[in-house]
Amino acid sequence: MIGHARRHICAIAGLISVFAAASAHADAELLARYGPLVDACFANSGTVAAADCIGVATTACMEMEEGGQTTIGMAGCNQAEAEAWDAHLNAEYQATMAWAKAADVDEAINFPEYATRADNLLAAQRAWIAFRDAECGLEYALWGSGSMRHIAGTDCLMRLTAERAIELRAKRGMFE
Repeated sequence: MIGHARRHICAIAGLISVFAAASAHADAELLARYGPLVDACFANSGTVAAADCIGVATTACMEMEEGGQTTIGMAGCNQAEAEAWDAHLNAEYQATMAWAKAADVDEAINFPEYATRADNLLAAQRAWIAFRDAECGLEYALWGSGSMRHIAGTDCLMRLTAERAIELRAKRGMFE
């Protein structure tokens, strides 16, 4: 059991180092070139159509960049798009938290026991981060020592980050 836990911890540490390296290696130029595709698509989409934005920058990057079809190129393109989505996720989280706090203030006047939106959003976001890290760790680990692990791990990070940004916007949109 201890050996299994140690292997799991080492795998997660390896994944974190891969994501950190990919993030550091995700050329700022790739983000500058392809991030605006995500920005424009997300800004001009409704909640349902926003899902169509996932992968738009990665696809363009892989097609346009020299080496975009290599393992390193694909992982770099995924990571650049993940960073673009991470900016949207942070903005959506902040906007949703501001809405939740304001709604809690209003609710607390008559029903203080139900004024828990902000606390629950924080708990849910922390749990989601743990889930994302574990899920993408699994995607990475499934490929063992194969180079495909880098593509699978960065693709997972990009997809789940995008999906969460879209989900937070939809949750807030139900009440605004």
